[in-house]
Amino acid sequence: MNNLKTLTAAVAFATFGLGAPAVMAQAGGAPQQYEQGQPAATPISDDNLKKFVEADKEVAELRDEFSEKLSNADDQEEAQKLQLEAQEKMVEAVQDADLDVATYNEIATRMQTDPELQQRAESHR
Repeated sequence: MNNLKTLTAAVAFATFGLGAPAVMAQAGGAPQQYEQGQPAATPISDDNLKKFVEADKEVAELRDEFSEKLSNADDQEEAQKLQLEAQEKMVEAVQDADLDVATYNEIATRMQTDPELQQRAESHR
């Protein structure tokens, strides 16, 4: 039983530890991939960036909350239910910030490799 908890916790941290984009991708479309040589991506408006920062704060809180719950799950079935609940609440948090999941995913993906976008987001925190 202890090994199951450890495995479940590891899966939870892997799922949530990679960040919301991975979780959100399951709920509403995969993040866009940008390859070298592609035209520059569409600029992200300040309005959408503010919405992203608002949503991302809530998503991070949910990720922390559910990571703890998942580490205490008794079995795989309970862990799966918790993961689905977390996913639903994260989607709601994004939508409550007046942002669609695809846009959230795009911004989150670009934040990983765009220092200028990261700085702009920091100014909205």
